Amino acid sequence: MINEEISLALADEIIAYVKTRRDNKEEEFLKAKSKKNKQGVVTNGAIIERMLVVIKKISQEKDAIKDIEKSKKSKEQPSLEFQQNKYKSLIALVDDDVVDQQLLDLKKEYQEFVITNSNEHEAVAWLNRWTSKASDISFATHVGKLTHSSSKSSSILDTSTEQDDRYLTTNRLANLEVDTASSNAASLPIADILKLTVNGVSVLDCLKMGHHSLFKKITDDAAVVDEWCNRLKQSYDSTQKQSYFLSKQTYFPTHDRRYHLLMPLTSSSLVHALHLEHKKYWDDEEQKMARSQRSNKKYSATVTWTYPNKSYLHVTGSNHSNASSLNGKRGGRIPLLPAMPPQWKSRISSYANKTSIFDKTLAFELKEEINDLRNYLLLIKNKSLSISEPKRNATVMNKLQAISSQLFNYVETINANESDAGWTINSKLPQEQQLVFEPRRDDEAAKTLKTNKSWQTTLSKSYGRWLNQQLSQKAKLKPTAIHAALWADCFLLELREMVATQEVKL
Repeated sequence: MINEEISLALADEIIAYVKTRRDNKEEEFLKAKSKKNKQGVVTNGAIIERMLVVIKKISQEKDAIKDIEKSKKSKEQPSLEFQQNKYKSLIALVDDDVVDQQLLDLKKEYQEFVITNSNEHEAVAWLNRWTSKASDISFATHVGKLTHSSSKSSSILDTSTEQDDRYLTTNRLANLEVDTASSNAASLPIADILKLTVNGVSVLDCLKMGHHSLFKKITDDAAVVDEWCNRLKQSYDSTQKQSYFLSKQTYFPTHDRRYHLLMPLTSSSLVHALHLEHKKYWDDEEQKMARSQRSNKKYSATVTWTYPNKSYLHVTGSNHSNASSLNGKRGGRIPLLPAMPPQWKSRISSYANKTSIFDKTLAFELKEEINDLRNYLLLIKNKSLSISEPKRNATVMNKLQAISSQLFNYVETINANESDAGWTINSKLPQEQQLVFEPRRDDEAAKTLKTNKSWQTTLSKSYGRWLNQQLSQKAKLKPTAIHAALWADCFLLELREMVATQEVKL
């Protein structure tokens, strides 16, 4: 519903937008670096930079000049106000009785710019000039220039409602964002005006519904308002569509030696939805933590997703808005996902019918951590050092903890893959191994086993012997029964902590 309040607010938004452009131009005129044309004449203002050169020649306030030159804008201060204060501070360093022609010329140049800039950015004058450029604008879901940056083919706004479950189309997007394409990048400011929105109602919506009252808040001249609206309608009311020789056209044969001319267009709206989803993925704190756990080979309850073999297409060089406004927002990057066939995923092993957790599958899961411990023990052995030295002993303990931690993560993964709680009761695993999978079991067999806690010691000894076997597989290392006892003792401490944690969660 477009009411008087929304119309007034939209008019205020238009005026504020124009004023912001005015202020930005004045700020740039003051702070820009000087550039000269072939005749050696400065063409872009650079008032403060040029004034510093003049003031340094005619003023004795050297310290004050340095302070002004090095001054920094505070976070709260508007950028234009900071540059204006800088200009005024430099002028104040020159006594009134000092006459310098260069300084007078700079002051005059700036004053003339402010008057001209203000006149050009008076709302009526600005709209008179810029509404005529609306014919360069088109609101689209599929942008011609994303196929080729020099293409002049028409962009298309997909308003279809038909859907096919086999295809991902723009009308499938929950939050469809319409792009703004332009045949001339200099015309994009008028597109910004059309997209200004208050309470979900845009200037473009008002035009489409024939509500022109918002422009009457800017001028009382009805003829001028009608002229603005007729011009702005060209941004969405054009029925002329054209191809271009740079479009990637495809001739698709049909019956009777006829053909369809297909012109593939990139869906900027679909590309942008993918871009935002990917950005959300990288910015989400929960996903960051889950990815960290995954890289460290640790368990995480949060499901992560990846985009393997992804590539990027960069559009329109440095001026990304030249193709479209959304293309500018994503930095000219179009993500390309690989068209690969589905990959078979290996199913996580079930231990319901296995006789021991200490098998080849576990050895493979812990391969990296076991290799790390083996290499360190070989290094100590080759250098004829003792493992009992405090620092070396601490290092060995850390590597043992890494192995047991990964083992418990693997156990948690197995549990998550089993459909029913209490699955270990009917399994072929030894009872002590059943409890490492489900330490919270409260059936009679489990209660009996938990009474004296001997199951933890039994399991730890089995672990110690199994780890010895893994460490000695390459024949370069021959750990003894003493080592197996050490591995068992270390594992027992980790096991008790894990079981206690699980019981607290109960």
